[in-house]
Amino acid sequence: MKKPALILVLAGFLLAGEYKLVDEVLAVVGDEVITLSDVKNYEKELYKFLSQKYKGQELEEKFAQQRKKILNNLIQKKLLLIKAKEEGINVDQDLQLTMKNMAKEYGFSTVEELEKAMAAQGINVEEWKKAAKENLMQQRLIQKEVDIKLSVTQGEIRSYYENHKGEFSTPARWSLRAIKVNKEEGAEKRKREIDKVLETKGFDEAVKLSDPPFNSNNGELGELSDKEIRPEFLRFIKATPAGKLTPWIETKDGFYRFLVEKYFPPSVKPISQVRKEIEQRILEEKRARALKKFIEKLKKEIPVKIIRPYP
Repeated sequence: MKKPALILVLAGFLLAGEYKLVDEVLAVVGDEVITLSDVKNYEKELYKFLSQKYKGQELEEKFAQQRKKILNNLIQKKLLLIKAKEEGINVDQDLQLTMKNMAKEYGFSTVEELEKAMAAQGINVEEWKKAAKENLMQQRLIQKEVDIKLSVTQGEIRSYYENHKGEFSTPARWSLRAIKVNKEEGAEKRKREIDKVLETKGFDEAVKLSDPPFNSNNGELGELSDKEIRPEFLRFIKATPAGKLTPWIETKDGFYRFLVEKYFPPSVKPISQVRKEIEQRILEEKRARALKKFIEKLKKEIPVKIIRPYP
């Protein structure tokens, strides 16, 4: 008797859960709605995307920042899609080309083979194609209403370069080799022995007397900038001309002497080397401003009602 009763209780919980899972409308854009499940799906994809770039605490911080913009981003996408439909934008050929390129990229002979592989991985192909088509429609609208109107003058490039030279500079660098003596009994005697070898036979022989790791790699440290050199070393290295040795530098983990093989002063890349990069930066800034202005215009044309903010 207890078993049927227990089943009925569980069934009751399941029914209650189903009622709670009824989708909730968060916003209405024109005649279209944005639901809680839309936001949750977007949120899931956003986390997946960010996890390819960031890990741990940085990932969580980036996700928390972007999560606040999800509803607004979905509203923007709806506005663009509604306007694209009103404009009669057709991207059927673009979608076909996208599918053909994907099939080729992933090694399939036909689009049909690609779709079968997608379905085998649990992807709803028709839903995916619908989302891809909508994305292409939004892109086409942005190109038509925003991108085509953007341009960058040579004067703007020159002005940006002059105001952001620090971003195109290469910091000072030193090519270094090092000798280390651990802090232990007999350290002072070893330092004197190394100094004597430095004077009589040179660095190549003296570095063989170093403690690890420098005794096994000829003391090579490569080229380092000031941000890559420990502060307690940097002031001595800066004061040492190329081809010369620093004095012994005492630290918590031992005594060090550095050979400053070469010094590379800071430099700024000429504008000719960074012109394309600057042009792209300016275009992106202009595009962001123009797109924001276009979205505000659409909001005046298409009613937007937020029923419940998220999160």
